[in-house]
Amino acid sequence: MSNKQILFESFPKQEEFLEAVFSKQYNFILYGGAIRWRGGKTFAGISALLLLSKMYPGSKWVIVRNTLQTLKLNTIPSFFKICPTAFIKHYNQETQVVTFRNGSQVIFLGENYADDKELNRFKGLECNGFLFEEINEMQEKTFYKGIERAGSHIIPKMPPPLILATCNPAKNWVKTLFYDRWLLGKLPDKWKYIPSKITDNPFIPEEYKESLKTMPKYEYE
Repeated sequence: MSNKQILFESFPKQEEFLEAVFSKQYNFILYGGAIRWRGGKTFAGISALLLLSKMYPGSKWVIVRNTLQTLKLNTIPSFFKICPTAFIKHYNQETQVVTFRNGSQVIFLGENYADDKELNRFKGLECNGFLFEEINEMQEKTFYKGIERAGSHIIPKMPPPLILATCNPAKNWVKTLFYDRWLLGKLPDKWKYIPSKITDNPFIPEEYKESLKTMPKYEYE
C-alpha cells in the first residue's frame, strides 16, 4: 500500500502554465485575467517554484506581493499547503526565507512601495527568478526591477532567468503592457500571457458560479 500523498494535482489551464515554465521558451509568463478563484493561479505559481527549486540545487526564488502582510495572510499559507514538509530544511519566519534540503531557497518579499518608493529592498538581491503574485497590485518599476535581478544568483547548474506573475483584471499598466499587446499579437517573443476564466477551474462549485450572475452586468463581465 502506497503512502504517497498528492499535495497538488493540476487541471488543464495550470498544466498549460507549467508546460510554458519548463519549455525554456520564455523568460516572462503571466497567468491571469479572472477574479481570484480558490488558489488556481497561486498554486500553479508556487508549484512551478518548488519544481525549479528541486531541479536546480542551490537556486533562489523570490515570491513578491504588494505587502508582507498580504503574503502572510494569503500566499504563505498556500505555499505550506502544497510544499512537501520533507523537502524543507528550515523556515526562518523573521527573514521569511524557506531553505530546502538541497540548498535552494524561496524568499517571501513584500513590495511595500508606500514605504520604499526607491525599491531599495531589491538592491543587491541575488536570485534566479521571481513569482509576482497579483502583479496588478504592484508598480511597473517593480516588474523591471525583477528583470534586472533575475539570474543574478550564480550556481553550478544555472536555470534560465525567469519571471512568473499572476494577476486579476485591472485597468492599469498591466493591461497596457501585457494584455493589450497580447490581443494585438505584439508581445515580445520571450513573453507569454495565459488568460484564465473561472470556468477553467473544475473544482469551483456550480452554486458559486451561479451566484456571480446576480452581480451588475459590468462587474460580472
